[in-house]
Amino acid sequence: MSLINESDYENNSFSFFGPVGMAFYDDGMVLEDTFTVKIAISVILGIYMTVSVIGNVCTLVVIAQDRTMRTPTNCYLANLAITDLLTALFIPLDIYIIFVPDFYPLGEVGCRIHYILWDILSNCSLLIITAFTIERYIIVMKPFFRQKLTLNSRVFKIVGVIWLLSLSFCIPDVFYIDLLERKEYVFCYYTLTKIVSYVVAIEVFVFFLIPMTTILIMYIKIMIKLKTAQKKLRGSPVVGKQNRDKAAKMIAAVAASFFLSWTPYCIFRIMTVFPKFKYEDYYNVWKIVNYLCYNGYMSTAANPILYSLMSRKFRQAFK
Repeated sequence: MSLINESDYENNSFSFFGPVGMAFYDDGMVLEDTFTVKIAISVILGIYMTVSVIGNVCTLVVIAQDRTMRTPTNCYLANLAITDLLTALFIPLDIYIIFVPDFYPLGEVGCRIHYILWDILSNCSLLIITAFTIERYIIVMKPFFRQKLTLNSRVFKIVGVIWLLSLSFCIPDVFYIDLLERKEYVFCYYTLTKIVSYVVAIEVFVFFLIPMTTILIMYIKIMIKLKTAQKKLRGSPVVGKQNRDKAAKMIAAVAASFFLSWTPYCIFRIMTVFPKFKYEDYYNVWKIVNYLCYNGYMSTAANPILYSLMSRKFRQAFK
């Protein structure tokens, strides 16, 4: 998807980016990666896709075949697996665009559908991760709320709200995304108006800053609880402490994966809506952020490993 200022359109100067990557266009100058870089990026994306497809398909198969795995908690995992699997299926198209930048295979309608779906799925995935982490945190830290928290109807409502919220933020995309043909390149672009700038800023806040802050706060609170418990439970049964230890490690892994996967993409989105971050003035920064943005796909591979394949119950059920 591209972000294009209306004034830049008139001056034939554009900046644009894919779902997690980007490139730049200016009449007479096209920033293009070397063949070696393209191969390296494609190999990494291919690994992400392979792990994502295998991991998420395994998750869905286990939940579908084993009735004991159809719990409210696993409802989150099933929805997360669906969003990650569908997101990973966009990788072949991104690899194709990397090597064939002069032809967009899906046309104008496909361009809009492609990026609208990608935004919906990525936003939904981030919120599901946050909701699942909160649920696990409460179960460990406040076990008395477990019965209320795990009601099927409650979880279904939360998941429904997540999908609706993700969809609502992507509605403006219908009006601002288009297919642009410029000399040697054909790409989807996103007209950068004031409204779009506000929407992008709100999306970064809702789908990254709030979830990341929430996950970090929960991790800190669990660590504080663990230190307090170590003093009180010396010589006592350690089941509760073990559960908190496990939860702390899980949330730490989630926070690390979340940060590594989505921080570059969110930094890029912030840079696009602030005029002072001009490409000419921050060339090296743009290049670094460009490469790191592909980590957005890393989450589709990391999530099934963190939430499903590392779970003893999931591994036993899959056998």
